[in-house]
Amino acid sequence: MAEIRITKATSVKSLQRQFQEDFKCTLIVYRGNNTIADQDDKIHELAKSDYSGGDLDLGARSRVGNVEKYFQESFGIKVQIKNSDGTKLADNEMTLTQAGNM
Repeated sequence: MAEIRITKATSVKSLQRQFQEDFKCTLIVYRGNNTIADQDDKIHELAKSDYSGGDLDLGARSRVGNVEKYFQESFGIKVQIKNSDGTKLADNEMTLTQAGNM
């Protein structure tokens, strides 16, 4: 199981790098619903105001849809998961490993 540490000071770039290293898939982070966040944006700039930071434990068999839903419910951040080169959206029923290998 991979542990991804997310604090208020975590940058989008750092979070994306962790996803690429651990799961070989691309994480797209949004500012609001439609605007892709800048890589230098910090989580505290994007998250809901009462987010205090913490650890996110994800396994290679975590489902894409569940991870995306968790980010939305826990942090108030919209994310989408794509394949390793960022060209195709992963299906919600895929695992993170499957998303990275598609």
